Amino acid sequence: MTWRSRFRLLGTLILTLVISAALVLVFNQRQNQLASFSGEVVADRYVVGADHGGTVVEQWVRAGDQVQQGDRLFAVQSLQLLQDIENGLMVTDNDAYTVDTETGTLTYRAVVDGTVTEINAQKGNSLAFGQPLAELTVDQRRRVQAKFHLTAREYGRLSIGSPARVTLPDNSIIDGQVQAVSVSTDETGTTSTVVVESRRLNTVEPASLTAPGTPVMVTIDLVDTGPLAGVNDLWLDFLHQVGLR
Repeated sequence: MTWRSRFRLLGTLILTLVISAALVLVFNQRQNQLASFSGEVVADRYVVGADHGGTVVEQWVRAGDQVQQGDRLFAVQSLQLLQDIENGLMVTDNDAYTVDTETGTLTYRAVVDGTVTEINAQKGNSLAFGQPLAELTVDQRRRVQAKFHLTAREYGRLSIGSPARVTLPDNSIIDGQVQAVSVSTDETGTTSTVVVESRRLNTVEPASLTAPGTPVMVTIDLVDTGPLAGVNDLWLDFLHQVGLR
């Protein structure tokens, strides 16, 4: 065998080993990842409720409006409030509303920055105590709620703080972390609900990509306890450094 043939054989062996190692690492990585079967963007909701019964005399917002903390939402004139004041009840301004003690009018204001997602009362409507006027979605508290079918072994390898990737409708991907996990059982079997938080959910443009209710897909990384865990981490770190992941 000539030296040229020997070098060619050696190169073939090295190439085969590299490809085999890469395939093993890719397979190992896929074994340590799980994709959700459903997922959506969710956000905290704040209900504006009537502190006193009365009649809506002003309405400054409609469904879909963006509001800032302190913006006026509704004005409700209340005979009940006037009677309470006459009976000595002290009603003062607060973050949720301001009080006109002479007319018995409460002006309700937004206590958070957000979006008006539901209108429950309109100008001219009569309200009872505690009846909702509107519902706001808090802008800066968006997160993702995803559902998975996990085996007992997979569930044991899922931990709070595990890396997660959220695929948006335009196929862009944002990184996040697992913040909470819960389990429920129904006719379809056992379902694990995972909450993923990411600061980028509040900054993505256009904002409609992360609006509450937007369908998304979530991939989570399970804790790697296998013999290739260290090698796999080095491989992933390398991909991050060269911008391939």
